[in-house]
Amino acid sequence: MAVDQCLRFFAEIPKKLTARQHTIAARVIKEIVERLRFLSDVGLDYLTLDRNARTLAGGEAQRIRLATQIGSGLMGCLYILDEPSIGLHQRDNRRLIDTLVKLRDLGNTVLVVEHDEETMRSADWLVELGPGAGEHGGEIVAQGTVDEFLRSGCLTAQYLAGMKSIAIPKSRRKPKTAHPLQTASARKD
Repeated sequence: MAVDQCLRFFAEIPKKLTARQHTIAARVIKEIVERLRFLSDVGLDYLTLDRNARTLAGGEAQRIRLATQIGSGLMGCLYILDEPSIGLHQRDNRRLIDTLVKLRDLGNTVLVVEHDEETMRSADWLVELGPGAGEHGGEIVAQGTVDEFLRSGCLTAQYLAGMKSIAIPKSRRKPKTAHPLQTASARKD
């Protein structure tokens, strides 16, 4: 059963219980629903509960850890996330951002390495490191609130402000086969 289906299932159980059964089960059901809701809030409502952890993508595993941390209710912690929006559908991005805000509001510090525009615009403070990558980087190029950052004129600020953009290619490469996802063994050469 997927997380969203399971959430609906457990939300319906109290309606089917007697008063005595409800007294016995209420706290357990509440805990299950909260944990499922945490998974749903970080955009993992499509995962099935029998899914092997080894089959999860890095972003999915990171978001599961994030949901676990929110469920634990820890305060005063430093969370460092590396591109948590990778692999996340854009419609679920707001839910992830809301989850990060909840972590912050619990009294935690949340540091996110991210290139997603919506996430950056939702930040309390932005920092750009550079000017290049690797040994050519590591210096703080710009920092501040979103408004201050946009006024800095740094490269990322130019893209966020719409002064620079990445052009859509005029032509795209043609696939070598009619069905590029077809496996080599299934091809008829």
